[in-house]
Amino acid sequence: MTEQEYLQAGITAFKSGDRQKAASILSQLVKEYPKSERGWYLLGMSVSTAEQRQYCFRQVLSINPDNPDAKKQLALHSPLPSVPTPQAFTPPPPRSEPISTPLPALEQELRSAPPFIPYEEEQEPEEHTETEQNDADKQSPSVKKKKNSQIIIGAAIAGAAILICTFIAAIIMLNGTFGRTSPPPAQQIQISPSPTLQVLAVANTSTPLLPTQLPTPLPTVAYIPRYEEAPCRFDTPANVKVTCGFVIVPENRTANSTNTIKLAVAVFHSTSIHPESDPIVFLQGGPGGEAIKLSADAYDSFVEPFISERDYITFDQRGTGLSEPALKCDELDKAYRQDIYGMIDLASREYVYQNALLSCNGLMQANGVDLNAYSTVESAADLRDIVNLLGYEKVNLYGASYGTRLALVTMRNHPEIVRSAILDSVVPVESNVLNEYPNAVDSALSKLFTSCAANPKCNAAYPDLKNVFWSLVNELDTNPVTLSTSAYPMGTVTETVDGYYLLSVILGLEKSTYLIDTAPQTIYRVEAQDYSTLTSAQYSLPYAFEGINPGLYVSMMCREHVLATTAEELQATADKVDVGKIMWRPFYGDFGEMFQLCKSWKMVGPDLGEKDAVVSDIPSLVIEGAYDPATPPFYGKQVAANLVNSFYFEFPNMGHVPTGGDSSGCAMQVALDFLKSPATEPNRNCLNAMEDVEFLVPYTGDPAIKLTKAKSFGVTLDVPSDWYNDEGFYVRYSSPFDITQVGAFSINVSVQDLKDYFSSSAYGYRGFDSAPMEAGVREANGLNWKLYYSTSNGRPVDIAAAEVGFNSLVVVMFSHPDEREALYRTVFLPMVDSAR
Repeated sequence: MTEQEYLQAGITAFKSGDRQKAASILSQLVKEYPKSERGWYLLGMSVSTAEQRQYCFRQVLSINPDNPDAKKQLALHSPLPSVPTPQAFTPPPPRSEPISTPLPALEQELRSAPPFIPYEEEQEPEEHTETEQNDADKQSPSVKKKKNSQIIIGAAIAGAAILICTFIAAIIMLNGTFGRTSPPPAQQIQISPSPTLQVLAVANTSTPLLPTQLPTPLPTVAYIPRYEEAPCRFDTPANVKVTCGFVIVPENRTANSTNTIKLAVAVFHSTSIHPESDPIVFLQGGPGGEAIKLSADAYDSFVEPFISERDYITFDQRGTGLSEPALKCDELDKAYRQDIYGMIDLASREYVYQNALLSCNGLMQANGVDLNAYSTVESAADLRDIVNLLGYEKVNLYGASYGTRLALVTMRNHPEIVRSAILDSVVPVESNVLNEYPNAVDSALSKLFTSCAANPKCNAAYPDLKNVFWSLVNELDTNPVTLSTSAYPMGTVTETVDGYYLLSVILGLEKSTYLIDTAPQTIYRVEAQDYSTLTSAQYSLPYAFEGINPGLYVSMMCREHVLATTAEELQATADKVDVGKIMWRPFYGDFGEMFQLCKSWKMVGPDLGEKDAVVSDIPSLVIEGAYDPATPPFYGKQVAANLVNSFYFEFPNMGHVPTGGDSSGCAMQVALDFLKSPATEPNRNCLNAMEDVEFLVPYTGDPAIKLTKAKSFGVTLDVPSDWYNDEGFYVRYSSPFDITQVGAFSINVSVQDLKDYFSSSAYGYRGFDSAPMEAGVREANGLNWKLYYSTSNGRPVDIAAAEVGFNSLVVVMFSHPDEREALYRTVFLPMVDSAR
C-alpha cells in the first residue's frame, strides 16, 4: 500500500469512531514510511494515553521541528519524564513463553480490534465511508465543524468569468478527544531499556501477538529547496529593480517521490534607501489566478503603493501562470469555445464536457502530475520555502479572495514567517462554496434590495425590486430567451438566458464595485426586454479561460469542496437553489454528476482537520465589501472572530477586493496604515465618510442636459457638453452597458437614397432590426427635416435627415427604451434645430 492509501484508511477509521483500527493502520504506516509526518501526527491523535501521544508528536517534530500542530499537542499533555530523544530501536528477542507482564495501554485497547484489512480490499461503498465521516463530524463533541462557505459564481461582465475562490487548511487539532468513543483511562507506559514506546501494530482477538515497537523516522532531511534566478518574462516598470527566478521544491512533500516543480517568483524591490526588513507578499485569488501577471499589469494599483517602504514579492502558485507545470486543459478550452459558438448540441453538451475533463486528467497523469499534491497546504509550504530562500525572516501577507485562504493556512502552519496579514475579501478555511451558496446569494441580494428601497430615487424608479426580480427569474425559467451577439473576430456567441443566467449576471454586477449601481437598472431593463447588459456579458464569454489554469481549478474545487461534503448534502443544497445551472462550465450537470466527476478525476477529499477554522494571534486586517457575493461580509466576521488581534473593516459601497477597486483610495490607505503599525487600529475616517451607492435611474429630462456648440463631419450643431467625444459621436457612458450616443454627419446622397440604403433586408438593414419608418417632419433653420424611427438590438434609433443642395445632413441618436422620450425632447430635437 502507498502512504496515501494508509493515510486515507486510517482517517476513515478514525472518523468512523474506531480509534483502535485507526491506530493499527497508522502504526503499520509509520513502520513502512518512517518519515511520514502526517502518519506520526495522526497516530498521535489515535492512541489512548498522554505518553503515547507525546512520543508520536515528538517524532513529528524530529521530522519537521516547525510543525505547529505537534507543538500545540505537546503543550496539551505532560511531557514524558526522563525520556531521551528517540533513537533507532532494536527489536526484543523472541520469547517462547507467554507474556506475563501487563501489555502496554495501546495493546490493551487494540485487543478487541478486528484484523487489519488492506485498503484496496475494503468492500464498503464510497458513499458509506462518506456517511461515516459525516456522522463522526456531527457526533464529535470536541470539534465544532463550521460549514460556512462562499459563492463566487457570477457572470463575467467585464473580464474573466471565473469567480470561484476555494481554499484548504493544514491539519490542526486542538485536543485529543475526537472520536465517538471515549478512550480508556491512561495507563502507565513501560519504557524499555532502549528508550522507545512499545505498541502492537496488528492485533488478533484469538491469539495474543508479541508487542512491536514504533519505528523512529530516519534522521535525514526530506528535501532541500533551491532558487534559480531567471530573466523576468514581463515588462518591468522604469526606475524599479525587479528580480525574477524559480524556486524548486518537491511536488509532494509527503510522498517518496523525486518529482519536483518550479515556482515562478518576482520581487519588486523597494525604492526606499532604507527599506523595511519585512516585505509584502501578494497572494492571488482564483484558485489558479496568475499573480505575477496581475502584479505587472496592475502595477500602479497593487505594487507601487507598497514599494516606497518595503519590497513586494509575488509568486505564481503551483500549477498556475509561469510556474511549471502549469495545469492547463486545452481540450476543455476547445469544448467551451465550441459550446458558446453554438457548435455543440444541447443533448450532448454534458457528455462533451465530461470527456474533455477526463481527457485532460488522463494527459496530466500520463505526464506524471500528482494532482492531489496541488493544495493550499502545499502552497503554504511553498511560501515558507520562498521566504527562507530569499533571505527574509518575517513577511506581511496580502491575500485577495482565495489568496486570503492561503494566507490563513500559512498563518496557522508557518506562523514563524508572518509579521501581519491583510485579508481582503476573506474565504474561511472551513467554508464550502457549494453548501453555503444560498446564504451568500441571500447576503448579496438582500443588500441590493434593501439599499435600493432606502434610496428615494432608486425606490421611485424601481419599486418593489425584490418581487420584480424573482418574478422575472421565474418567467425566464418558464420562457427562456435565446440571445446571440457577434463577438468579432471569433464568431457569434449564443446563450440561453433563463432565470439563473440572470441571477449570475446580477451577482456579477454586485461583485464589481464599478458596476453595483447598474444592478437595479439591469433588472428592470431585462423585464422590458432591453438586454443591453446581457449582451455586454456575452462579449466576455470567449475569454473565460484566460488567466486561469482549469486543471488546478478543477483539482482544488474537487478536493476542497465537492469531496469535502457528501452527495446527500450537495443534493440538499441543490434542492434549495439550483446551483448547478450557474456553475462554471467544467462542472456542467447536476451535483450528483459533479460528485462522480471528481471521483473520476482521481481526487481525494481533505485530510482530517484540513478544514478546521484558523485561530491565531497574528495581527490581521480583515476587509470586506458589503455587496460582495463572492466573499460576503459574514465570512470576514467569521474569520475575524478567531483572529484575536484583528481589525474588521467593511466598505459599505463596494464589492469584491476593495483594495483593488476603490477609486477613492481609502481601502488601500487603510492597508498601508495597518502595515506601519499592525498592533494599532487604522484610522476609520475615510471609511466613515463614504457615501452609499448612487444607483443609476432612467433619465427623465430633469435636470436639463447642458449643450455646447460643436462640429461633427461637416455639421455644426449643439451636442451634450459632458458626453465623451468618440470620433464625432458623443457617448454618454453612464456605465459600460450604456449605449446612449448621438452623432451628425453630412453625406453626398439624397435622403431617399439614404433611406433605401438602410431598408435593404439583403444586407440585414445595415445593423438595424428593420427598415426605418417615417415618424414625421420638422422645419428648423430653413431646412425641412424628415424624421425616422427604427431599432437596433431592440433599442430605439432616431434619425433626422434634411437635403442641402446635393448633400444630406443627418442626425442620429441611439438610446434605451426607458429614456428615449426624455432624450428625444432634451437632446435629439435641440440637435436637429441647431444643425447647419
